[in-house]
Amino acid sequence: MKPFLLILIFFFSGLSSFAQFNQKLVEEKLKLPQKTSIDETILQIGQTFLGLPYEGGTLEGPEEKLICKLDAFDCYTFVENVLAISLAKHSEKPTFENYMKILQNLRYRNSKIDGYGSRIHYFTDWAKTAEKNNILKDLSPILGMKMDKTINFMSQHRNLYPSFATDDKVLFDIVLMEKNLAKKALYHIKKEDFNTYEPAIKNGDIVAFTSTVAGLDVNHEGFAIRKNGKLYLMHASIEKKKVIISEETLQQYLMRIKKHAGVIVLRVN
Repeated sequence: MKPFLLILIFFFSGLSSFAQFNQKLVEEKLKLPQKTSIDETILQIGQTFLGLPYEGGTLEGPEEKLICKLDAFDCYTFVENVLAISLAKHSEKPTFENYMKILQNLRYRNSKIDGYGSRIHYFTDWAKTAEKNNILKDLSPILGMKMDKTINFMSQHRNLYPSFATDDKVLFDIVLMEKNLAKKALYHIKKEDFNTYEPAIKNGDIVAFTSTVAGLDVNHEGFAIRKNGKLYLMHASIEKKKVIISEETLQQYLMRIKKHAGVIVLRVN
C-alpha cells in the first residue's frame, strides 16, 4: 500500500477513535446516579472534568462544524458542554445524540450551522438565545443594573480572528450580529455591589464576568458552587491551565481581576 494512503487511513481512523471516545465519555456521564435537580447535576457533571487541561481555540478550524471535544476546555466550552450533558441527562432522551442536538442548539443561531457567522460568539448573545429558548433565566435584570456599553470587539479587532481577518463577507455577518445584539438590553451586578447580591446566587448558576475592555462583553465564565457557606467558582482556569474549583472565593476572584467589571448570573430552568 502506498505511504500516502496509509497516512489517510491512520488520520481518519484517529478521527473515528476520538469521536468514539467522546461518545463513550458522554454516555458514561449520562449513566451517573440521577440527581433530583438540574443544579445538582451541573455540579455532578462539572466535577467529573476537574483536572482536565485548559485549551483555547478548540472550536476554530478550516470549516465550521459541530465540534465535540471533551478532553480539554476553555471557559466557554466547559460551561457549554457541562450544560448540554446536564440537560440531556434530565431530558426524556438521555442519549449522546440528544446531547449533540442540545450542544448545537446552544452554540448556533436557530440551531443551523452555516459558516462562521452562524455560531454565537458573544457570551451575552449566547445567554440571550438560551433564555429565548427557555433554557436559562437571566437574573441580572432583577439583581443588577443596565450595562451602558457597545459590544463590537470582534469587528474592531478582526486581525485576531483568522476566520474573517481578510474575509469581508464573514466580517459583514459579525457586524450584523453585533448590531442585533445592540438592540438587546444587557444587565450585570457591578463589582462594588456584588457583596449585597451574593446570597442570591445558588449552586449551579452560571456566572459570567463582565469586562472593562472596550467592546468586549464578558472576560470569563464558570459555575457557582457553595462550600461551607461560601461561594466559589468551578471553571476552566487560564491561570491554572486546567478545570478547577477555585481556592479563593468567587468574590475574591472578582475583586482581584482588574478587567472584571461585574457579573451576569444565569440560572438553568
